[in-house]
Amino acid sequence: MPLVTICILTYNPDWIKFRSTLRSIICQRNVDFDIVVSDDGSEENYFDKAEEFLKENNFSDYRFIANKQNQGTVKNTISALQNVESKYVKLISPGDFLYNENVLSEFVDFAEKNPAVAYFGNAVYYSVDEKKGIIIYDGKHNPIDLKPWINKDYRKIRKKYLYDIDYILGAAFLCNRVMFSDYLHRIDGAIKYLEDFSMTWMIIARKKILYFDEIFIFYEYGSGVSTSTATWVKRLKEDIMKGCDLVYRNHDMSYFEYILCKSTNPYVRLLFRLILDPLCFLDRFKKTEVIKNDMEKNQREFIQTLRRILN
Repeated sequence: MPLVTICILTYNPDWIKFRSTLRSIICQRNVDFDIVVSDDGSEENYFDKAEEFLKENNFSDYRFIANKQNQGTVKNTISALQNVESKYVKLISPGDFLYNENVLSEFVDFAEKNPAVAYFGNAVYYSVDEKKGIIIYDGKHNPIDLKPWINKDYRKIRKKYLYDIDYILGAAFLCNRVMFSDYLHRIDGAIKYLEDFSMTWMIIARKKILYFDEIFIFYEYGSGVSTSTATWVKRLKEDIMKGCDLVYRNHDMSYFEYILCKSTNPYVRLLFRLILDPLCFLDRFKKTEVIKNDMEKNQREFIQTLRRILN
């Protein structure tokens, strides 16, 4: 049994991106892993090309799941997990790539030494422009403030999620399969697209999630499905509202926290923020340093690495 499974979630994928994502995965060293590809009812899922590519590269530990109808990312993820038996699971989409050939083994080694329900690492945000080529977004990352994660201040982490909406990038997670599957089934039926809300719920419910202070992935920003259209943004906001309902009904969120999260009125949000955190304005007068990702690598190195993956 492999220690970790990489689940590639696809829907009408671009073959070049799909192939590049596969390339970034099969080169991983010093870790037992397999690949599950789950497609959400695409007109063309490219499974034939993917299988040919994997065979050409002598990789045999893979499975393909072709869902006949489009049901949304949550159900597509559940379809993938039904074919997973490993201890850890990593979700990825075509266009996102594992950073280098050792990063998966290093991340899994970190997880083995530091038990938790989930983990997240750093990401390099990028996009590809026809005229400008590869663009690296310097200083772009989520969460914005890593200080609570570095200090393992879980009270402040929860506060950052609920009050400041300082979320973790979903693509940067590595999860314990059993716990992730449990929370994914909790949101199934209410949430359609935002599978990462299962991790958000874990954080609000005070589950232990740890920060892996290394670059884990290249994340396609701006041109990827979830960041490129207003329709997707609207759908994700709707899923967040439905997720808040679930968390509140499960008693993992107080009534005042629920109103704060659900309200779009800035004055209502301010009122309930003051009720929940009366001293919040004092933070503005404190000289506190927001700790961000320490990305010392230069853009040229990132671009060279991406070119190798994309070619």
